[in-house]
Amino acid sequence: MQGRIVLAGGGNERDSRPIDEVFASWLAPHQKILYLPLALRGIRPLEECLNWIRATFLPLKITNISMWADFSGHQADELFEFSAIYIGGGNTYSLLAQCLESGFDRHLMEYTANSGISYGGSAGAALLGKDIRTVSHIDHNYIGLTATKGLNLANGHSVWVHYKPQDDELIIQHQNQHHQTVLAISEKAGVILDDSGLYSAGFESAYLFDERGKRPI
Repeated sequence: MQGRIVLAGGGNERDSRPIDEVFASWLAPHQKILYLPLALRGIRPLEECLNWIRATFLPLKITNISMWADFSGHQADELFEFSAIYIGGGNTYSLLAQCLESGFDRHLMEYTANSGISYGGSAGAALLGKDIRTVSHIDHNYIGLTATKGLNLANGHSVWVHYKPQDDELIIQHQNQHHQTVLAISEKAGVILDDSGLYSAGFESAYLFDERGKRPI
């Protein structure tokens, strides 16, 4: 069975609470979560990030959270020790580069294909989409990454995070240039992919941009 996926638009813990509740409902309190804050390496102390995610999920009774600061020293089969993986926000280009350099892009796809649960927040959500060029207006490609294909775990859609209505023109330009459908997710919105399909969860609607135009999910 294909795994379950949460795509969050990149808001704070208050903005993402309904999405986090869906994620937590799939897990028992004792189950292990792997937190990957790799998109924030060099931007924010990772220990602060770990404190943040623990505080975010403590009210939802999810407390068994481990963090990897990078992929080095870890093996692919270690992923399957965890009931879920949470990929956090930051710089999407840096995040994808680390996945590609380590080969963990393939391992994360395999994990999800084998009934794993994956949560992508902001950069993490963009990574789970088809192509990360959806973040080119907000993320600086300071490493000069030329590979832009994401993990393509969002039903063939690319993911536009931190969405605002004024982004519509940019999204349409992206569609026309790259021939991609786009999930547009605001900071107070999320998209869930599970056995029942693809649907919105959050305080605001998420939107699908495809050949039929823009429509709420």
